[in-house]
Amino acid sequence: MNAPTTASRTPFIIILILLLAITGVQYFFNFNGLTSSAAMDQAQIARNVARGQGMSTNWMRPIQMVSGSTRSGLNPFLSDAQINEQAAILAGQGESLINTEKFNPYALRDTRSAPLNILVEAAVFKVAGVHKFDLWKMTGSSMIYLPDRIVAGISCMFFILSVLSCYFILHKMFDVTIASFTCLTMILSNLFLQYATSGLPQMMMLFFFSWGVYFLYCALQNQEENRKFLLPVIYSSICFACVCLAGWIGLWPMAGFLIFVGIRFRPHGLYCIPGFVILFLLLAYPLYINRSLSGSLFGTAYYTIFTGLTGNEEIAMNSLLSGDIPVAAQKAVTAIINNIMQQGDLLYENLGNLPLAMVFLLALLHKFRRPEVNQAKWAVFALWVPSIIGMALYTTSKSGLSLGQIQILFAPFFTAYGTAFVLNLIARHSNKEAAPVIRGCVLLVALLLTSLPLLLSLPQIVRLGILTSSRGIPAWPPYYPPGLNVDLRAQTSEKEFILTDQPAAVGWYADRKAIGFPKMVDQFMVLERILKFHGSKVGSILVTPASTLDKDIRTVASTYGEFTPLVLEGTTLVQTKDRNPVYLFDHSRALSPLAKRFGTPDSRQFLQGADMILYKDLQEEDPTPQQ
Repeated sequence: MNAPTTASRTPFIIILILLLAITGVQYFFNFNGLTSSAAMDQAQIARNVARGQGMSTNWMRPIQMVSGSTRSGLNPFLSDAQINEQAAILAGQGESLINTEKFNPYALRDTRSAPLNILVEAAVFKVAGVHKFDLWKMTGSSMIYLPDRIVAGISCMFFILSVLSCYFILHKMFDVTIASFTCLTMILSNLFLQYATSGLPQMMMLFFFSWGVYFLYCALQNQEENRKFLLPVIYSSICFACVCLAGWIGLWPMAGFLIFVGIRFRPHGLYCIPGFVILFLLLAYPLYINRSLSGSLFGTAYYTIFTGLTGNEEIAMNSLLSGDIPVAAQKAVTAIINNIMQQGDLLYENLGNLPLAMVFLLALLHKFRRPEVNQAKWAVFALWVPSIIGMALYTTSKSGLSLGQIQILFAPFFTAYGTAFVLNLIARHSNKEAAPVIRGCVLLVALLLTSLPLLLSLPQIVRLGILTSSRGIPAWPPYYPPGLNVDLRAQTSEKEFILTDQPAAVGWYADRKAIGFPKMVDQFMVLERILKFHGSKVGSILVTPASTLDKDIRTVASTYGEFTPLVLEGTTLVQTKDRNPVYLFDHSRALSPLAKRFGTPDSRQFLQGADMILYKDLQEEDPTPQQ
């Protein structure tokens, strides 16, 4: 390759300046705090890691609580009398009913999230002092939680690294035109920028994914040139294994990588062995911990498979047993097929609205001049096909920001191949004088289609960002950081647990232990029985717009079951406050046992009007641990 000249460096400098400028605008002027419960969940775990508490979590998922309690010796489905009888028998033998080493709600280890993004955040938190809650407590008029900006800053850093990496990689695979155009579309795509400040691990995954594709391309190039290619295959395996460690959804493109390597390189099946070995070595410890704590290699992450089947991950997580998850076999197959079809329908949107990325499937039919480039397109396709199945199973929302949505990882390579295909067609079917003009027009139109939504809103974003720079605009509804970080924390005890519809936000902003709503009051009693035998209880119930936002009444009822009157009470109060307020909590027969504790007039604390209500248990007696 020729030595870089000033002319060849110019596109890179332009890309770099534009990248830093647009990312800065998104970060400083268009950031409203974290909006993803998954990002908040990983952030609160990272803070506990920074404190030296390991991968412990503040989000108590009911299905994990029941499983952990049962494995520790306490069967919460038994009555108090039966449990006390078992405890008395064991006490006579000098043994304890509960093995706190296997389950402790105050130090419950997370088995849901992949560890890499959490560990990176924890390292930054340790340096910045985020693990000291009072040091970063919200004061003054600011509506944005400063550690949110730190989390978003980590994502932005990986976004910048990913774009620069893609420029280098695509420059190697194609040329400076395709590399520059692809990076420009990434920078000017609203979806990429949203992920860049989301706190989700997608930008970290994109960084490792890009280098995984590059090393696989190098292996194909070495094979064509009759050189050794084992080392690039190993490097590629490490990168794709890191994608898995950043998000478990990465196991699906990893499966495609192993299949491709096993088939493409001879002897068949031999060169996928390094990938299996590396994947096993990197995942061995997390899987061992999951197995020891939950009895399953994948821990509670296994239940995310029900996300695509039920439409909501929390329906599965808030069940007490896997048999309680409302999924029928026939409906499951139909749901998977429908989800795969919807992935196709929303492909353009989930690829970041990049027009030439959609041409990738046509580019598969085109034979590129360089054999390694031609083979690499099939490698990308092999990674993509299993990922479609994975996203159909694990994606919470079919479009927009989601922990299980990874179409964005393929967008740069889809765009590069689609652009190369279109430019080749123009070169073949246009005369020499018209070809440059047509090329320029096609690239300009494609770039405008991607960037117009951002460019049209950019002046308003900057203006609003300047006007609200001292306070910020929170992502309300449903998240109101000051209400959680200041008011909720002040009114709750560290030893008590909070039942809420946004446990991730409570765990992150208030640094309190939170439990998601089960569907039935009897299930709540089971959960509180677990807490009682560990010396605690549910001390408060927090209801926010998270339970009703963008949902019709049927969806709310199917999600919250017997707790529906409670989560709808705030909405009803907003409509009836001017005359006779209607307190649905007090009129529900199913909730009557809880209304006696949490439904008294003094129990209701309005943190943000009737939209955010804290129901406190004002009973004086505290539970004592029973062994």
